[in-house]
Amino acid sequence: MAVVAAVPASAVLWFVEAQSWCGEETYDTPPGSAGDALCTTLVEPIFPWATLAAVPLLAAAIGGAIAIRLRRRGWFVAAVSAPFAFVAFAVFATLAAG
Repeated sequence: MAVVAAVPASAVLWFVEAQSWCGEETYDTPPGSAGDALCTTLVEPIFPWATLAAVPLLAAAIGGAIAIRLRRRGWFVAAVSAPFAFVAFAVFATLAAG
């Protein structure tokens, strides 16, 4: 159940970051901008972006499984919380850069 809670974090990372890098907001980025380069390199070929967006879910799944196996409650809480912290940092970093 806790790993499934990381799916919205991956979805937010997928949608918000891809939209901001590809200039899909109310304005278009100027040609040759960093957002255009990131968009054509990472977002448009889907596979690299899908891999990056899956990081929060994978962190929760792998970290949670290790924590359960080792019976470490603190590690489990960290594994479930880390995806949301990662996505918040990524969204704020992208908004600050743009």
